[in-house]
Amino acid sequence: MKKLIIACNILIVFVFLIKLTAVGGIIKNSEAANSLLTADETAMEDSPVRTDVATPVKDVFEDTLPEERKLLSSLMGRQKTLNDRENLLQSEERRLNLLRDEILSKINTLQELEKRLTALFEMVEERDNRKYNSMAKIYESVPPARAGSMLEKLDIDTAASILMNMKSKKAGAILGHVTPAKSVQITKEITTQVHRSAVQESKLTE
Repeated sequence: MKKLIIACNILIVFVFLIKLTAVGGIIKNSEAANSLLTADETAMEDSPVRTDVATPVKDVFEDTLPEERKLLSSLMGRQKTLNDRENLLQSEERRLNLLRDEILSKINTLQELEKRLTALFEMVEERDNRKYNSMAKIYESVPPARAGSMLEKLDIDTAASILMNMKSKKAGAILGHVTPAKSVQITKEITTQVHRSAVQESKLTE
């Protein structure tokens, strides 16, 4: 687009130079005509001069390139439009870059929060495991009938956690002294906790 505008400007200058050359030719021709007019000056002095007739003079600098100027003006207008669009696109690109940086910053913040929550959860889980492990040793040290009676009074989640930290033989003996309904609920809770632990371990290894 810029090359086309430059070419139009060069064309206008070239035509201007041609006009200047034409003016030079007219001046030379006028000098030759002056020598002829000298011979006729005496006759012209005797003849009356009419002052009421105006001879039209053509402007040698008259604009003969209206179409070219119109095209140049159109090209310059189109160039301005393209520049405005480019500025708008650059502004939109900057806005999108800022939005992207803001989103990435929030993602990083959420990832850091997730790490902290994971560490806190593991800490709580480790503490609970130590607690249930200690309780499991206590239940293992008492007779199965008494341990079953004690386990019967606990909530399902706690009872299942204690049995999961016991040796399977001891846990089975104690569970035999728990009512069938309670035993079924504890068994279901143990299965759920085992499945939950497996899912968490798989997420940590991903």
